[in-house]
Amino acid sequence: MQDSPELTRRAAWDAYWAAGGLHSCVGSFTANYSGAIGGFWAGVFQALRPNERVLDLATGNGALPQLLHQQFQGQPCPAISAVDLAEVSPSWYRASDCPGLVFHSGVAMEQLPFADASFDLAISQYGFEYAQREPALAECLRVLKPAGGLAFVLHHASSVLVRVGRIELSHHASLLAPGGLVAAARAVLPWFAQARAGVDLRAVPAALAAREQYNAAIRAVAADIAGSPAPDLLAEARDAIHRLLAGVSADAGPAHAALADYTTALRAAALRTAEMIEHALDDAQATSLVDALRQLRPGAHVQCEPLVQDQGIVGWALRMQAPG
Repeated sequence: MQDSPELTRRAAWDAYWAAGGLHSCVGSFTANYSGAIGGFWAGVFQALRPNERVLDLATGNGALPQLLHQQFQGQPCPAISAVDLAEVSPSWYRASDCPGLVFHSGVAMEQLPFADASFDLAISQYGFEYAQREPALAECLRVLKPAGGLAFVLHHASSVLVRVGRIELSHHASLLAPGGLVAAARAVLPWFAQARAGVDLRAVPAALAAREQYNAAIRAVAADIAGSPAPDLLAEARDAIHRLLAGVSADAGPAHAALADYTTALRAAALRTAEMIEHALDDAQATSLVDALRQLRPGAHVQCEPLVQDQGIVGWALRMQAPG
């Protein structure tokens, strides 16, 4: 039976993909598919032929299948099996527009439901590193044809995404702290509802104290925004909570529920960011992965290099190609 942390993790990712996100990057960094990442995948995909079969591991909402179909620009596209442990919801996907593309939710990379030697290419972006790497790599190579290739973009421990992620984790902590913005909004919300009902609160000490606590929390967030190199999360939280309180009616129930949902979403986002940081590969781990591939596929050409663009390192680019 799954333990509570694993259930929480699955729920966080299920909710994220259900909301329509295309990739798993933290909020203050948007992956630029016209930059280093896009260039990497363009090079990988240009060698594919329409009669080949591709496996996308940890697909999320299908960023790579979408990119592959865009690259083929309406021409016959390789068949794609896209798997993810979470329940994925690719809003862009229309079966009639993408024949041969099938999404498989609830599939672990360590136990792939495909026959041996089924695929010509295995791909993954910011996904494979979340698996148990040894059994997942063995499964990946099991379903690859002997001459099959592999191309992964992996989180890099020194990347801009990890750097931004660490900053955003500190912002999550401050927003969710006992004296933070979320707690202040929860405390002031009932008084907003009473004011909407026409109650005069100007002489009610508890109402005045809650209002001052909220104003102080807003000032603290504003100061953090001004001093942060990655302020997007703080600005989004401030604006979201301001809108929520501005919309409070005399019945505080819906606003309480909305704030509870928003708090849950913040906690889930913090969990996903912490996971990204935890699973990012340092130099030694990347080297170990290369060594494992070389041992499992003797003679294959394997390379793993940092992907770099203007913002800095955005990941590892791992390629395995058959000899010749």
